[in-house]
Amino acid sequence: MAAIKDDITTSQHPPEGPPGIVLVPVPSDSLRDPLLNLAQQAKIYGKTTVQEAYANSAALAGMAFGPFFFAPVAHRLGRSSVILWCVLCTLVCQVWGAVMTHPDDYIAFVLSRLFAGFFGAVPTVLGPRIITDLLFLHQRGRAFTALHMAFLFGTIAGPTFSAFISANAFFPVEFWWSVGLLGATAVLVVCGLEETGYDRAHPDRNPVIPTPWLANRWATFVLGHRVVQPTTWAETMKIAAAPILIGICPVTIIMGTFTLISFGFYVGMNALVPVWLQRSPAEGGYGFSLKQSAAFTFCHWIGIVIVQLVGHRYNDRLPLALARRFNRGGWKPEYRLHVLWIPSLILNPIGLGLFGATLQYHLHYLVLALAVFLVTIGALASVPVTVNYVVECFTRYPAEAGIVVGAYRIVYGLTITFYINPWVAAVGVGWVYGMMAFFAVFSFLFVMLLMWKGHAIRGWQLASVASSEEGVQIDEGGSEKHRVVHEGGGQQA
Repeated sequence: MAAIKDDITTSQHPPEGPPGIVLVPVPSDSLRDPLLNLAQQAKIYGKTTVQEAYANSAALAGMAFGPFFFAPVAHRLGRSSVILWCVLCTLVCQVWGAVMTHPDDYIAFVLSRLFAGFFGAVPTVLGPRIITDLLFLHQRGRAFTALHMAFLFGTIAGPTFSAFISANAFFPVEFWWSVGLLGATAVLVVCGLEETGYDRAHPDRNPVIPTPWLANRWATFVLGHRVVQPTTWAETMKIAAAPILIGICPVTIIMGTFTLISFGFYVGMNALVPVWLQRSPAEGGYGFSLKQSAAFTFCHWIGIVIVQLVGHRYNDRLPLALARRFNRGGWKPEYRLHVLWIPSLILNPIGLGLFGATLQYHLHYLVLALAVFLVTIGALASVPVTVNYVVECFTRYPAEAGIVVGAYRIVYGLTITFYINPWVAAVGVGWVYGMMAFFAVFSFLFVMLLMWKGHAIRGWQLASVASSEEGVQIDEGGSEKHRVVHEGGGQQA
């Protein structure tokens, strides 16, 4: 390994792209190069740095397909058991990726990223289901905000930490530091996580769970099926088909289209930020080092903190106030969407336009940071709200509803890297992000449509998955007085 590392640092020939592809920026073999780790892997495996980047696509593909597998598995084995074993499997995948340092390990390395994404996606599957298990309607807005800010903070904090840690190190350190965090997470899961599945309508169907701690842990994590209700394979297959049935409902397509555009442009912005930061000033960039680029990501951190604080205060309070003001306390899921006016209709388009103008006219990097900050708030604030809304349109299938919304976000992330650079080459960076700003405004029309006609649109659902909490009466203190659940177009008191 030492010989390989020495060879990397002393070679004078940077990695080359495939025929017809120009690597921008051009990587070198210096340990100070921001493209260091891809260059190291390219040298080891005999691949181009573009081919090395395919590992990220493999991880995203695993994240896209994993939820469809784990939703029915958790139905049979329990939420807590699936979470623990997926955390442990992700840990193994990180170790697997870290030891792939030989020339013939390229395929194995890409597979390690595929399975890491496959197992690592489980929180996006079971998080919405656990929230609906544990919390009342009037608490869910804050809970979904906290849950999704944790998800999204991980996607930002992880690269930041990796950049600082691996700036002057061999690439496996990117994986080793996360192994300890995954191990600590597994310990916390074993010590504190309980099974949340409980049938309130049929209490006699719930299994008896051991109360002694060791017996409880054994039953929950090793014999997970002992703490969940018995189920049939037919019911499991029904759960597996639910995401598809939910995905073809008009309300999901409309909200998913908004999510794809709103969050997708955030991905599109992030795809070019490192490139422009690391380019030399003579090429229109800012000449940032790897550590400076890592420090720049703190504008994302600040944006996430603000989204968390504002979402915690208003994501429940505003919808409940609207219910009291306009519907005599009667609940409608569409009240959730009014939280999006400022972040999605104002901040996100302004941030995208400012981002394009900054790159077009090479404004100060602090203006670029402001643009990234605004888009971060605008895009990330929409994530918990959209997931919460779709979950409350399909209350019997919260995990499956969350899977569909998550798929819209991930699919755009998988595809945008293939056409963002040709788009910039065709019309210029200013026009690209200016167009994105207008598209972001256009996408909000889908939200306005649901605000206006959401009740009618939710009626166009398949009876097998349709259910909502419309009609719940909220008292002045914000608690639920009684519940009326719509299922398949009917009502049940």
